[in-house]
Amino acid sequence: MELLNPFNLSKKYEQVFISQNIGFENEEFFLLKDSNQIIFLVIAPPNFGHSDIPNYYVYQLEIPLKAISWLIDSIEIKFWKSAKEGGLPSGQYKLKEVVVNETLALYREMNVGAKNQKGFRLANFSRPSRKFDDNFQEFFITDALLIDGGLLDKLKLIQI
Repeated sequence: MELLNPFNLSKKYEQVFISQNIGFENEEFFLLKDSNQIIFLVIAPPNFGHSDIPNYYVYQLEIPLKAISWLIDSIEIKFWKSAKEGGLPSGQYKLKEVVVNETLALYREMNVGAKNQKGFRLANFSRPSRKFDDNFQEFFITDALLIDGGLLDKLKLIQI
């Protein structure tokens, strides 16, 4: 797979959700899916260097479609609930598990996009970066996009 252009997608991809990337200036967020995976994608105007698609940088992460329930449960239960309520132990800010045969990790972050702006870093250690020379993919999502922007609700509606 390569970096996708959200303005010129193959018919195999469905645009599930589009929003301003809340918490990041001048970025647009796209949630895409095909029959096997969900794709988190952001476009941003280039600050320097060459753009990935005309006029934009592209940042992209893919996870198996069947991993959506893991992601939702991890956010809502493991990170947003106390240990007494079934959440992670106090002071634990990372969850790394094999989900649908891929090693995924979710990290609680306190400075996503701006100082003191809470959110998550989602990583897939089973797929290489489509942009950098890294053997993993990572993607940042703010709580504001999840809650106020409606991304979490949209993820819950995805049919697997």
